[in-house]
Amino acid sequence: MARAANLPPSRLSPTLPLLPLLLLLLRETGAQDVRVQVLPEVQGRLGGTVELPCHLLSPSPDVRVSQVTWQRMDSAAVAAFHPNFGVHFPNPQSSKDRLSFVRAGQDTKTDLRDATLAIQGLTVEDEGNYTCEFATFPNGTRRGMTWLRVIAQPENHAEAQEVTLSLDPVPVARCVSTGGRPPARVTWISTLDGEAREHQESGPQSGTVTVTSRYSLVPSGRTDGVKITCKVEHESFEKPTLLPVTLSVRYPPEVSISGYDDNWYLGRSEATLTCNVRSNPEPTGYDWSTTSGVFPSSAVVHGRQLLVHSVDRQVNTTFICTVTNAVGTGHAEQVIFIRETPNTAGAGATGGIIGGIIAAIIATAVAVTGILICRQQQKEQRLQGAEEEEDLEAPPSYKPPVPKAKLEEPEMPSQLFTLGASEHSPLKTPYFDAGVSCTEQEMPRYHELPTLEERSGHLLLGATSLGPPILVPPGPPAVEGVSLDLESEDEEEGEEDEDYLDKINPIYDALSYPSPSDSYQGKGFIVSRAMYV
Repeated sequence: MARAANLPPSRLSPTLPLLPLLLLLLRETGAQDVRVQVLPEVQGRLGGTVELPCHLLSPSPDVRVSQVTWQRMDSAAVAAFHPNFGVHFPNPQSSKDRLSFVRAGQDTKTDLRDATLAIQGLTVEDEGNYTCEFATFPNGTRRGMTWLRVIAQPENHAEAQEVTLSLDPVPVARCVSTGGRPPARVTWISTLDGEAREHQESGPQSGTVTVTSRYSLVPSGRTDGVKITCKVEHESFEKPTLLPVTLSVRYPPEVSISGYDDNWYLGRSEATLTCNVRSNPEPTGYDWSTTSGVFPSSAVVHGRQLLVHSVDRQVNTTFICTVTNAVGTGHAEQVIFIRETPNTAGAGATGGIIGGIIAAIIATAVAVTGILICRQQQKEQRLQGAEEEEDLEAPPSYKPPVPKAKLEEPEMPSQLFTLGASEHSPLKTPYFDAGVSCTEQEMPRYHELPTLEERSGHLLLGATSLGPPILVPPGPPAVEGVSLDLESEDEEEGEEDEDYLDKINPIYDALSYPSPSDSYQGKGFIVSRAMYV
């Protein structure tokens, strides 16, 4: 169906210019309850067999089909089937040998809902639009249209065209795709500076096309033996067909002489010259001569080789090698210089070259070894750095040292409590070394302050260094003149107090100040800040 809009104007109805578009939009025609199902396009090989599927789709079993008809777009009937009258082919060219219903007409009980048509021996004339028509009751006529496309697979071959050396471009290869429908696409794959020219002509069968492509270039000796590829593409191929071609260029011999090492000296034996040839076709003869016309008696010709059994002064000449083939003749010359003694400089140069090669190999090995060692060291450094980073991120593996106890601190002029107008108690740093046993440290003991009832005199609340002491109004009778001076206590009373404090406040022993130094003797003692925790 996709090809319907591309048909030539002669194949379309002149009175219905929009019919192809309508047919494209109405591929499956009929009402929604009853419709005809066909393929939009069917491809068939030329000379082969193809089937045009056509089915009537109806959800109701009450729909009856009275007749099935196939016809071309030009209204020419192709085939018809009636349950009572059987199969009919109106066109004499469409006989029973080429056309047949795949399902309908097999027996009287055949369901006419399948009207698939088979066409054998496809020709180019069979290509076109086909309409499948169902006559139904009570829904009337239902139609569906299919585009039959006939294709032909081409036969392909490629060959080289032997040419002779020239200065003008000539065809050197040819690729032919015969009997394709549609025409095949032929291209060349080559690294040479050539040009392809294509020509089309009618194929062996009607409606087919033969494509011939020629590859042209300026032939030379270097193009002889070069391979190029012909690429053929066609819709009947699963993948492109590649045909390699080896070019053949006929040219005269290209000659060169080898074997002279600039160290031919008198008395040297078994010196050899070789005549190297490149040509197409192969050489037919070799000829050795000299420019002086005198051929050394010690030189013997063996085809393409010249062998000198013993070098003498007659060999000090210019040798010519002439080669002939079917195209022409080529020659090359070689000047021979005879020395009195062997050329040691040349041998030394050769030895130097060998030594240089060995030295280069050793230097390369040393450099590679150094690079490998450096890489290994860098790898080890990276690993070591990674381990160090892991160690830094992990908890410390060592135990920090125990801080030493500070036994003394400078005097502080603060006065927190005082029992007398002239008694002061400096603040101490609340530090205690838990790592040292209590027996090794002089542990100060806390003394209970007298209560208000025990005070007989007025209680003076000592001010800090910021101002004078503040007098507190007198209260109930209490003990007067009690001081916190540690040295004023009697030794026995101190021991009793310490025993008493050990019983009632054991935890304060581990949190108390060290024993006051001599500089604090005679001064008031205050309770540690640990008491207020």
